[in-house]
Amino acid sequence: MKNIYTLICLFALFSVKCFSQTVPVGDYAETLARRNQLLGISDDLSSFCLRPVNSPLNSNGDSVLRNMIGSSNLVPKLKLFGSQVVVRALPFSWLSDYNSKLPYGYNNGPLYPNVGYQTMVTGGFYLKAGILRVQFKPELVHAENSPFLTFANVQANYKSNLIPAFFDIINGIDAPERFGPYGLSHADFGQSKITLVFKDVEVGVSSENMWWGPGIQNSIMMSNSAPGFLHWTFNSANPIKSGIGSFEWQVIGGVLKQSGYLPYDPGKLVYDPGYYIPKPEISRYISGFTANWQPKWIQGLYLGASGYDYRDMSASFYETSFLKRILPVFSPSSASTNDLSGGDGQDFAYSTYIRQVLPKYNAEIYFEFARNDQAANVTDFFLEPEHSSAYTFGGSRLFNIGNQQYIQVKLELTHLQLPDTFLLRPEPSWYVHNAQAPADGYTNEGRYLGAGIGPGSNSLMLDISYTKNLNSFGIALERYVHDNDLYYNAYADYTNAVKDRFGAQWVDLSNTFYANFKFKKYLISARVVPVFTFNYEYLPSNIFSLNARLNLTYYFD
Repeated sequence: MKNIYTLICLFALFSVKCFSQTVPVGDYAETLARRNQLLGISDDLSSFCLRPVNSPLNSNGDSVLRNMIGSSNLVPKLKLFGSQVVVRALPFSWLSDYNSKLPYGYNNGPLYPNVGYQTMVTGGFYLKAGILRVQFKPELVHAENSPFLTFANVQANYKSNLIPAFFDIINGIDAPERFGPYGLSHADFGQSKITLVFKDVEVGVSSENMWWGPGIQNSIMMSNSAPGFLHWTFNSANPIKSGIGSFEWQVIGGVLKQSGYLPYDPGKLVYDPGYYIPKPEISRYISGFTANWQPKWIQGLYLGASGYDYRDMSASFYETSFLKRILPVFSPSSASTNDLSGGDGQDFAYSTYIRQVLPKYNAEIYFEFARNDQAANVTDFFLEPEHSSAYTFGGSRLFNIGNQQYIQVKLELTHLQLPDTFLLRPEPSWYVHNAQAPADGYTNEGRYLGAGIGPGSNSLMLDISYTKNLNSFGIALERYVHDNDLYYNAYADYTNAVKDRFGAQWVDLSNTFYANFKFKKYLISARVVPVFTFNYEYLPSNIFSLNARLNLTYYFD
């Protein structure tokens, strides 16, 4: 017992150079830190392809942002085993969001696809004592959840190929359009974690949202479009430097929950001859990894890969070996993992990505390529590399107009629609599996873990903004095509498509006017988004909707 106590004291005495306090995914401080990297203001080596990041606390040049992440130490005189204890108050935020007619937006974490008013409150503290790190930042959400026109409402009296195609999707995913008929309220741990950190290596448990990949608007593999889920994590707390460059990584395992709501209103669809297959009440286990390398010979270049695997926590799950049970992502059991006829009850996907920072031009470019099905062999991959693929391509540049003022331009294209190989070869839509298992797909609590645009969808975004110091305002234009996989599977017969539904893709055109103003201890972030929806739910019905959001943040000293 004495030896164990001595060992604990020795670990506590080790100096740890990084704080491991993270900036929540999507936080404005994260946006500013990424901008500072492009401008060469900071010496941050972070790839921004593995988020949340803690770079503003550990790199030179980002000192202005540190107060936006946490207060100064509230207990400067407190020590434990001779090591300084740090307690910081985390920013307090109050978000208010309103949608007039249709749900709008993604990358919303615990928020719901909601019509009417929705609000979220969050705040907390961070503690560092030796190698121990505790970050407690719960989230409280209330949504009005007013009624709106869902698929069942719009398609209620129509008999078409769209109905069975719709059920082909929802039988393999847990993603309700509306979460029940009443208002919603919940509280969870949000952006919280308890970890141990030694030098630049961290291990522990967390409920934080994660973002894997270089994208700004969409992330194919992991994003904050769903609530964070409880997971264990083994990761780099900071880029690990070596003789050949720096490395970042994260390996996780966790439990995904069901929404608890039906995907549609079964009383609405007249032409529904029992297409829906009820889902078993069961959780899913997810394991995943992401890693990247910054070669020391090429400044600003990041090469990375990510992967995930999830399966139902059924009896067969507990019969596998311990290693395959906690890390199936490193041993997907067969090439039939994603087989549409049922496979072996797992869903596996992987991606590779590249990000190039160009500080000379205050710019970056990036690309991610992903596959949602395993190739049968090397020959199969080279014959049809596009099979079950998705990609994101984007970049941004800051133009100096003097006096610390910049015009920033961002452009990003994300394509999740199935390639043409689906015409001859069974191919799963992204995030959808099958009705056998795991029938809830790649979701947590009914929202997409990957790109928020969802299965079969595409997004093209152009963002132009003016920035000065910590303030910014701009406009973001987006063309968002909803689930083209469903549309083309329903109307694959060209003759019928011309006669009935040719040119009826469901498309949103949005213009986001936004502003961020920082003064003293406060940050005001606001946006107004007119959304023009064409062919809503694949019928000739055009709808104008409005989204408005106000987020007030208070920073403690």
